[in-house]
Amino acid sequence: MEYIQKMIRPFTDRSNYYMQQPNSFKRKESKHTHDPQQVLLYIKQIYFTLQTQQNVNMSFLNPNYFSDIQSDLNPEMRAQMIDEVHKLCTSHKAQRRTFHQTIYLLDVYLSTNRIFTAQIDSIYKTCYFIASKYEEIYPSPLWRYTNDRDEMQEIFQIEKELLSLVDFKLVTASSYVWLNYYWTIINIAEKTQNWLTYSLLLLDVAVYNINIIKYEPSKIACASLYTSAIMLNIQMNWNSFASQFGLHFQHEIKEISNLIMITLKDSVNLKREIVKHMQLQKEREFF
Repeated sequence: MEYIQKMIRPFTDRSNYYMQQPNSFKRKESKHTHDPQQVLLYIKQIYFTLQTQQNVNMSFLNPNYFSDIQSDLNPEMRAQMIDEVHKLCTSHKAQRRTFHQTIYLLDVYLSTNRIFTAQIDSIYKTCYFIASKYEEIYPSPLWRYTNDRDEMQEIFQIEKELLSLVDFKLVTASSYVWLNYYWTIINIAEKTQNWLTYSLLLLDVAVYNINIIKYEPSKIACASLYTSAIMLNIQMNWNSFASQFGLHFQHEIKEISNLIMITLKDSVNLKREIVKHMQLQKEREFF
């Protein structure tokens, strides 16, 4: 707590940050010229595009869908579906982006359609089916995770419903996308590479908590950076750091950080799939 209190400083207005400080994005790019993702020429446009897409994505979500719609489901069942999604991603060596896209689609469908326990398998498989086709170069064919003809037909039907629901807008500004964006700006030295690794792992854990989906993905990404910095004992003043790089301030993400820590503790106690694979994922970009 003393460490957190030392990080607290008077907050400043960040509303026009990207307009007022164009020079804050200047950095040496010579060692990154081979990577098209590291070009910062359009970083401000990327920010505004992500912000717009984030608002669109949030409009499809109902954070209270368990109390409003899903009378036959509970948060633990959702967590079990996420476990199964993680198993699919692991066995098919899917990208981390696919994992987060699948969870987003799952929450969108549960936000608008009441489902029964018998449909659980078809729902999460459909979400993974769509996400893998969108994100993967070589998506896994459907027969690799279901051999039942009736289930296949149900998956195709749910796919039509879900794609119509999002109006075929599958571009997702997920917390994973935001974290990669922030990391590109920060360009931290190699000695703090574990910071990114731990932040990515915390993002994977955070999706298990239904209470987190009401927050913007950009704040969740910042909260994972903030929480992992505390875990790794990285000495910094977060508000100064956030002001420098255009991140969210401490008062905006503190509650999310607490939820992430609670979820991490619960995931360890309940032996979630993500916890089982944490050690294996530390030096890998995909599951």
